Parts: sequence; structure tokens; C-alpha cells
Amino acid sequence: MGETEPRDGRQADANMDANMRVGGDAMPDLRWLPVPGAPFRVTGLPWLAQDGVFRRLPVRPSHPIRPEVDRLANYTTGVQVRFRTDSPRLYVRVKLADKYSMYQLAATGQCGIDCYIGGLGDQKYINTTRFDFTQTEYVSVLFDALPRGLRDITLNLPLYQGVQALWVGVEPASEIAGFPGFPTDKKVLLYGTSITHGACATRPGMAYPNILSRMFPLEFVNLGFSGNAQGEPELAHLISQIESPAMLILDYEANTPSTDHLRESLPAFINIYRSVHPAVPILVLSQIRMAREAFDGDAAARRDERRRIQLEEVERRRLAGDDRIHFVDGTELLGEADQDCTTDGIHPSDLGYDRIADRLRPVLARLLHSIVEA
Repeated sequence: MGETEPRDGRQADANMDANMRVGGDAMPDLRWLPVPGAPFRVTGLPWLAQDGVFRRLPVRPSHPIRPEVDRLANYTTGVQVRFRTDSPRLYVRVKLADKYSMYQLAATGQCGIDCYIGGLGDQKYINTTRFDFTQTEYVSVLFDALPRGLRDITLNLPLYQGVQALWVGVEPASEIAGFPGFPTDKKVLLYGTSITHGACATRPGMAYPNILSRMFPLEFVNLGFSGNAQGEPELAHLISQIESPAMLILDYEANTPSTDHLRESLPAFINIYRSVHPAVPILVLSQIRMAREAFDGDAAARRDERRRIQLEEVERRRLAGDDRIHFVDGTELLGEADQDCTTDGIHPSDLGYDRIADRLRPVLARLLHSIVEA
């Protein structure tokens, strides 16, 4: 697969600003290594060893899932590729399941890959892939002509697209080694809506689960299913099969078909999960504030009622002896003062996601303290 040539209009733009050119400069000789495969550590895919594909749910689930959830499970949000290399150049070659198609999402968010350099807790962003968004395959440079030196690399895969094949390209004489590993194999699991999924983030690393993953030395598994997180018992059964959970975060209120459905589904979901994991911390998040609530009192009242339902369920369980279940009011994560932190009045912008992650950080730090410090 060769480097994609820009169409005439984009070539004109590239001639004006070389930093906006798609792909990379003249393709150097590279050693291409397939992902998954040694030495890469792929995280965010609990069933990867079983199924061998970029899919967030099992290929043959033990419980039936709706077609919409089945389709969304192929999107690689939250999936990360980790490794070490001293290569001065780093390229990726990717074959997507489909091309860019979402009007409200940047192509770099839907179909792009971004790159961070640094060890756990010290990762710094360097670049995002540049590509012809009319194509399903591309080659792109992530860094070029850096001083030779061993670096920890994290690649964040596309938020709203499937990845059929992926290769990493390094200079032939360079060293490439495995990620040294997390201090523990525990995983933070997030089940939720398009906001959990990362809708409207301009690049993958800015979805709030990916931001959180840079704050804690743990694997994060994004089980956001855009528009389709309805708290189904089937999903509770599947999520309960994921081994070594550090925490389960439930953030699905905004997709629930009705208030009554939320009232019924939340305790049922928690009961299923608790039957397998009686001591794992569960954090219930209510919905963030939507922009229209400033003008629509009914919408504000509906959100407040659903917030009370979730809070009361958590309090009921705590009174019954479950001191490992917790609640966070979504308006504390993104509220009235953050009205300009969304892209469309619903989904956060990069700034909104950064604020959500920053405000969740102390909560997760408290609940994960014994694991992170172990």
C-alpha cells in the first residue's frame, strides 16, 4: 500500500503550509511490524487474545447483543498500542473498515491515530496522523528525524471507525521492544454513551477515558456505545466476564429510553455485576448538563429526576452494606459554567473532555488508591 496522493484542492493547501500535507514526506525505507504481534502491547480489547481482532466485545458473545451494539463494538475507541523504540522516525499504516463519514466529528477523531511519548504518568502528545479522508487506507508519519533514543510510545486508535489491519514502521536498524508493563493487571472499565465513547473529540487521545488513562498506571477499557448504552442485562453479563477489574464506571443515563427504564435497569445491571464481582468499586455518573437546559425547563427537570434515581439507588445500597458503590453528579463534571465546552450542545469539545477528566481524577485517585499504591 503506497502513500495516498492528495486531491488537487488539498495539494494547493499543502503547498501553502507543509504542516498540513497529508501522509508524510518522501517515504523512507522502513521496517514494518504488524499489530497485534510482538513486541506490541494492545490494551482496551479484553477479548483480543481469544478472537485476534480489533473488537471491544467478543466475536461470539455468551449473551445476545443488539445489532447496533454489535456494530459499534468494532470501533476502536480506547484501544491503545504501547511499545518502546529508539527509531528517529515513526510511521503507521492502517486499513480502516470504512472511510470518514461523520459531519460533527473531525476526520482525525473518527479515523485518525494520535501518538504520545513518555512513560506512565509522563506522556506528552506529539502528533496525529494526516491522511486523505476519502480513502480507507493510509500511511502517515507520526514523528520524523528525532534524536535517536529509547522512547515509550502510546498510540490511540480511531474513535468511531473499525481497524482491519495496522502496521508500525520504524527505521530498519532501530531497536523496538515491548512496553515494560503496568504495575498491576487491573483494569478500569467504563460503560456508557457517546460521551464515554468520545463523540466530537478532535483526536482519539482527547476522549475522556483516554485522558484518564494518562493519569493512572492502569489499563482503561472503553465500553462506550454511542447512542446505544441502555443498561441491558446482556451487557452487564459480558462486562462481568472481563478479568481483573479495578473499577466499573457506569455513565449510561443519557441513552436510557425512559426514566422508568433507568429506574429498572440500573439496579438490575448492578445486581448482575455484583453477583460476579462483589467487592469491585462501582462509580455511577449521572448525565452532564446539556446546553438546552438553560432554555428548556422540562429537560432540566428530567435530568434532575434521573440524577435522584441514581443517587438514591447508590445510597440504598450503601445503607445495605455495599460501601464500594459511589455516585458523582454529572453537573459537577460539566455544568452551567461550562456552557461553551461542548461541540453541539451535547457532546463535549476537547476542552470539555479535559475538564471532565480533571474533575474525575481526584475521585478515581481516592477509589483506586489501594491498587495504584500497591
